[in-house]
Amino acid sequence: MRVGFVHPTYPQGEGTGATHSASRIVFELADRGHDVTVYCWADPPDGWTVDADLAVRPLDTDGAPYHSALQLDRALRERVPEFDAYDVVHSYVMNSLPALGEVAAETGAATVLTLNAYGAVCPKNDLRYMDREPCGSNGLAKCAACSVATSGGHDEHGPLYRSASRLGYLKLVRDGERVADRIDGYHALSPHIRETYADFGFPRERLSVIPNILDERFDRPHDSDFEPPYELLYVGSLDEHKGVDRLLPVLDRLNRSGESYRLTVVGDGGLRTDLAESAAERGLDEAVTFTGWLANDDLPELYAAHDCFVYPGRWDEPFGRVFLEALATGTPVVASDVGSVAAIVGEGGRTTDGSVEGFVTAIRELFDGDPEGVSAAATRTVDRYRADAVVPQFVDLYERAVERATPGDR
Repeated sequence: MRVGFVHPTYPQGEGTGATHSASRIVFELADRGHDVTVYCWADPPDGWTVDADLAVRPLDTDGAPYHSALQLDRALRERVPEFDAYDVVHSYVMNSLPALGEVAAETGAATVLTLNAYGAVCPKNDLRYMDREPCGSNGLAKCAACSVATSGGHDEHGPLYRSASRLGYLKLVRDGERVADRIDGYHALSPHIRETYADFGFPRERLSVIPNILDERFDRPHDSDFEPPYELLYVGSLDEHKGVDRLLPVLDRLNRSGESYRLTVVGDGGLRTDLAESAAERGLDEAVTFTGWLANDDLPELYAAHDCFVYPGRWDEPFGRVFLEALATGTPVVASDVGSVAAIVGEGGRTTDGSVEGFVTAIRELFDGDPEGVSAAATRTVDRYRADAVVPQFVDLYERAVERATPGDR
C-alpha cells in the first residue's frame, strides 16, 4: 500500500511513548514492503539518518511548540492535494482530526486516525474534570472553564500561555467532532479507549482496537534476584495524573513494615521538585534515586535490574508503553486498576485500587508469594504484542478503510 503517515515528531526520535509507537508502525510497515511517506511534526536534527526505506517530509509548523497544534492543522490543510497520491493517510496525532476530515472530503485517500489518549474529545487530553474526577461529557462552556481553571502549576510557559494553548485545543476538539463521521477508520489503543470514544459519539463500527507494538530492545532476560532490599522502579512523566505523589508515601510505608525497599524514579515533570523535597522530609534520600529523563536505549537494562515496576496513575491510562517494557524484561508490575491496565498486565503483575494502602499490600503480597513465577508469566504475556502479531492488524484496518473510502461509500 501507499501510506502517508503523520508522525507526532519524526521517525526514531526520542520523546513521548507516542513518538516511539508511531516510529515502530512506520518501520514495520516499510519492512513489509509498503510504500511509506512520513510527515513529521518536528524537524529531524541536522545529520539525522534513518535505517529504513521511508520518504520523510517535514511539515511547516514555523517551529511552534509541540502542544501548539493549530499550526499542525494549518500545515496539513496546506498539503491536502498531495495526500491524493496515497491509498491511506494515517495520522498518529489526535489534534489533526479537523485537517484529516478535509483530506477525506477532498481526496480519494482513505483516512485513519490513532486514538492513543483523549485529545480528540478533551482539550486537556486526560478526561479528568477540574483534575478531580473522570469526565463523561464535553461542551464549550464546560471545557473552557475546566481548561482555564486547571492551567496553573509548573508549566514552564506560565498559566496564561497554558490556558491559551488549551483553548486552542478546544477549538480543534469542536472542529474535529464535526467531521468525525468522515474518517474511514480509527485505531484505538485499548478496549477502554474504544468504548470511551463510542460513548462520545464516534462511529463504533469504525473503532478498531490494536495495541502498541513491543519494542524488542526490551526483550531481554531479567537480572534481579527478588531479594531485599527490593528495588522498585517508576518510569514516566512526573505529573499529578500519573499519581507520582503516591510513590514516596508507599515507599515510606513499605520501609516501616520490616523489609527494606528502594525506589528509582525515571522521568521529569512538574512534580520533580516536590518529590525531591518529600523524600528529604521523610528521610528517604538514601532510598530514592531520581535519574531525570533517560534515553530509550538506557532503559532495558534498568528495567531488568529492578524487582518491581510501580505505576500509581489516576487517569484512565490508554495503553502505556511502560507496561510492555516492564513485562518484556520480566519485571512484575503493580499498577492502579485504571483504563485497560489489568488486561494489559495479565498474569505479569497485580492491580490495586490506587490507594497507598492498596499498593503497600499488593507489593508485599508479590514478594511474599512467587515473584519468579510472576516474572516468567510477564515474559509470556508480551507475545501478543510482538510485531508479527500486531502489524497485520494495521494492514487489515487499512484495507477496511480503503474499501469504505471507495467512491459512493463515504
